[in-house]
Amino acid sequence: MSKKEKLKKKYFLNPESLSFGEIQTVLEYLGFEKIQAKGSHIKFKHPRLPMDIVFPVHGEECKDFYKKQSLKIIKRIWKIKK
Repeated sequence: MSKKEKLKKKYFLNPESLSFGEIQTVLEYLGFEKIQAKGSHIKFKHPRLPMDIVFPVHGEECKDFYKKQSLKIIKRIWKIKK
């Protein structure tokens, strides 16, 4: 299993345990495109999503709420069960 696969598995089990950089790696591995938004916000776009996933990042970290929300959106789009 590759490092990115391990990070993806860890993300799906417990997104709060990952740093923002690791989540960014997972999202890019899943086909998301990173777009710098205004200020400290970073957007991720994906062709299968009607909206962007936005993370406010401060000091190379974001709050756990945004990590969990991003996972909920991904699970809903890919219809992944727990």
